[in-house]
Amino acid sequence: MKACSSRLLSIMALAVGAAAHVSIADAADDWDQDWTVVTMARDGSWGAGVDRHLAAANAAAIRECRAVSGGGSDCGADLAAIRDGWIVGLHCDDYRILVTGRDLKDVEVTALNREIDLQQIYAPDLPACRRVLTIDARGAVTTAGPRLSGRH
Repeated sequence: MKACSSRLLSIMALAVGAAAHVSIADAADDWDQDWTVVTMARDGSWGAGVDRHLAAANAAAIRECRAVSGGGSDCGADLAAIRDGWIVGLHCDDYRILVTGRDLKDVEVTALNREIDLQQIYAPDLPACRRVLTIDARGAVTTAGPRLSGRH
């Protein structure tokens, strides 16, 4: 019985992790850096959290996103996390793209490629994506669009 429930918990943990689409850059050399986490809801609401503990940064990002989302949202369903790196977030109608990396130019190219893939493979009628935020390697928001896309 105990082995069965332990397996079930492991499967549930994997499913939750897969559903969250968390992208975490390699942080082996950055153990003394704070985590920066961004979450973006389907309506374009977003939140960012910075903390030395990943769980605390996740919680702060979700809390900030929910505060501006105006009610029930999917804040936390899509997360990006990194230590000492960049995060770029795009909002594309009902879709969002969050990309992390060490170099801003690489992150921007990856975000553009994801936008192209999204339009070519999944959503051919997708309107142009807009950059909602850019967070630098120190965890500071350097580019920010409105916290809310205006759609509810």
